[in-house]
Amino acid sequence: MDLFDVAQSRQIRMTNNRVSSAESVSDHRMRRADNEIAELAERFERMRTTCEAMWQLVCETTGLTDAHLTYRVYELDVADGQKDGKRTIKSTPCECGAMVNAKVAACQFCGAPAPARSPWDSV
Repeated sequence: MDLFDVAQSRQIRMTNNRVSSAESVSDHRMRRADNEIAELAERFERMRTTCEAMWQLVCETTGLTDAHLTYRVYELDVADGQKDGKRTIKSTPCECGAMVNAKVAACQFCGAPAPARSPWDSV
């Protein structure tokens, strides 16, 4: 075995070690992502059950019906101009006249607190 073969063998070993390390990191990240997805699925199911319970209580105490809820969901869906199953929160005007992004707490131009929004906009 000459010097070139020794150098090549060393580079192959180092490359294999790097690949093995990268695979390990990738496997760890994939397991973590799978755990986060499972946790989100559980939280979603708890939220859905809670919302359904709340809606049943509202119906029992107010006389509202599923038709009322369905219509309100439709109204909220199309309020942003698109029927897409989402409620897009639009920017709101600041005292200074600039439009303030719905995701920020203060105007990016004058620093004033963001205009008041619905509590649901932060969910």
